[in-house]
Amino acid sequence: MHPSAPPLKEHPVEIFFEALLVLVCVGVLAFAGLTVKKLFQGQR
Repeated sequence: MHPSAPPLKEHPVEIFFEALLVLVCVGVLAFAGLTVKKLFQGQR
């Protein structure tokens, strides 16, 4: 880390990739939940 750079400011690309990673994780979790739900509903 450079001492001259403020620690709170990040590169826009870094923020974009972090947001993308969070969106992908949420989407995968939601998809997995829906799949399990449909599987359990189909078994009944």
